[in-house]
Amino acid sequence: MLHVLPHRGGGGETYVDLLEGGSSFGHERLTLSAGRTPAQALASLPASWPAVARAARRADLVHVHGDTATLLALPLLWGRPSVVTTHGLHLLRRARGPVRAGVVQGLRAAAGAADRVLCTSHAERDELADLLRAPARRRLLVVHNGIALPPPVDPGERSAARAELGLAGEEVAALFLGELHERKAPLDAVAAAQAARARGAPLVLLVAGDGPQAAAVSEQAGPAVRPLGFRRDVEYLLAAADLMVMPSAREGLSFAVLEAMGRGLVMVVSDGPGNPEAVGDAGVVVPVGDRAALATALTRLALDGEERRRLGAAARDRVAMRFTLEALREGVETAYRAALGRFRSQR
Repeated sequence: MLHVLPHRGGGGETYVDLLEGGSSFGHERLTLSAGRTPAQALASLPASWPAVARAARRADLVHVHGDTATLLALPLLWGRPSVVTTHGLHLLRRARGPVRAGVVQGLRAAAGAADRVLCTSHAERDELADLLRAPARRRLLVVHNGIALPPPVDPGERSAARAELGLAGEEVAALFLGELHERKAPLDAVAAAQAARARGAPLVLLVAGDGPQAAAVSEQAGPAVRPLGFRRDVEYLLAAADLMVMPSAREGLSFAVLEAMGRGLVMVVSDGPGNPEAVGDAGVVVPVGDRAALATALTRLALDGEERRRLGAAARDRVAMRFTLEALREGVETAYRAALGRFRSQR
């Protein structure tokens, strides 16, 4: 299987990493861009395209990840077994005006060319189905992201992590983990944490990540907010935390959310598409952009240890029941076999 990704890093890479382990298919991955910006993509594509096209010609099946990569790699979907995974439909969701019209046309063409289109949430499936005609809608499948359920957090690891981060015994650590970008709304998390602390909640927001809003986050450092910069020791941070905050305007079905839930952390997320489907009733969902509602949720959870324990246990159970790595692999490999079988039947 040839995996075509828009750029290095991100959820698509995590997804392929999980597919490769224990899969009955061979995997090769190639990226179209060395960076995430449109300028980097345009600069990278002429150099990367010949290698991607050569790899597609020798592959048994091409699997393209994300709507941006799908539009760029549209010629690779025709005339061979192919699968697309939507990964949040980020390009479609942010596009406006004539650009959106072009994206819609491209996605319609891709849905007509690919054998299967895998949506990581029902929200993505429904959003894309509204744009397609009936024959293409039948190719849409929901295959949720999934993880291997991690072991419960070791108390010794938790104590060491909290000590290293300077967290006092009574402090409740909320973790923001991700790119410091407007779409992720880190400044909403910062403002809400400051408001919760001002109300007497023993809350500390740990902000792990880098991005365009890193300087703005750093300016708010204080008792309620501790910027950590980019960190690779995600498991260490999750061990120290009591809850995780993700007030994004939009997401796919976030692996970071599933990892946190799997470790028994309470999730506080926005009602933008993606994360509510992961969290369900095993966390707290607030309106996008509503800092007051976010502050109220953080205050309540910081002051109610029993509620944190209840929701944390429910979150771990929800991952174990609904978002397993086995279900992810089974869903993708079923799509692969269907694509390969349909192609052979047409020859």
